[in-house]
Amino acid sequence: MKIIPIILLISFTFSFCFAEFQISDSIKDNAKQLNLKNNLDEKNVMSIIKSLINQKIIKNVQISQSIYLLPEGGNTEFIKLSGRIDEFGRTSQVNLEITTPDGKLEKITSPLLETGSYSTIYPINSKSQIGTYKVQVFFSGEIKSVSYFHLTHNKMTKPNFPYWIQTTFSWWSEDKISDLELINSVQYLVDLGLIVISEKPPSLSVEISGDKLVRRGTTHTINIHVTDGFQPIPGAKVTLTIEDYGENIIREFDGFTDQNGFFIYSWEIPKSYDDYETLLAYISVSGNGLSQTNLFKFQVYCLPGTSNCQIDGN
Repeated sequence: MKIIPIILLISFTFSFCFAEFQISDSIKDNAKQLNLKNNLDEKNVMSIIKSLINQKIIKNVQISQSIYLLPEGGNTEFIKLSGRIDEFGRTSQVNLEITTPDGKLEKITSPLLETGSYSTIYPINSKSQIGTYKVQVFFSGEIKSVSYFHLTHNKMTKPNFPYWIQTTFSWWSEDKISDLELINSVQYLVDLGLIVISEKPPSLSVEISGDKLVRRGTTHTINIHVTDGFQPIPGAKVTLTIEDYGENIIREFDGFTDQNGFFIYSWEIPKSYDDYETLLAYISVSGNGLSQTNLFKFQVYCLPGTSNCQIDGN
């Protein structure tokens, strides 16, 4: 059985020879370290494959369908249908057309938020049809996305993960085979449907940075970066409120992240502060169908000896 990888490598080495692929050193170094520790297992190999997919080296990867079990008895459950489209800054609605396994069409509408996200539910019960449902999302008369979910009485098994692919990755980390040979072997499995990537639930990560000590009369900048934990989220809505400890609102501002997921707010600190004072910036972010609020604290001070400054100089 160990000769299988060799046969595949020989058979498919030339299938993509018209293109030159080079896997980044960081990915290969990671594989080498895992191999040295005998940790090139299915989980870690899939992690490397996902990195190759993110770099668009491996293509045409199937995304696993969401699979749901039919409720028992007279119970009714609800499937959440949500997503995002590139329409930011305005409220409207999207139309969802659901094609059932027997070809019937059901229509649902859902509000579209300013962040470009929408969310609705689809009821299922014990009498719902077994099979695959197709969900098409329309906005302004144009189709924006197509997805699927599957109803079943039994849990569906995942596609087989050929054990020999781990050996292939081991050989690659030891420079026994080239990048191209590895890529062709993985692409072959993808084309056969033996490697399927599971969809991840949406996530929202917010990083905030800025000076924690700022002199009055100067410009203070707060940097906000919004991602899904890996990729930037453009068009995420950001609301920023600056208050003092007395809950007096000093500044309010809102806007949207740019194409790189950044929102940068700059403002001039008023000269009215006559002592050290701590201000609170409440930063609310909505994007990827999620929302969260973060607190950023900073202090404002004045230079001793300047007008209206009550701090004693040295």
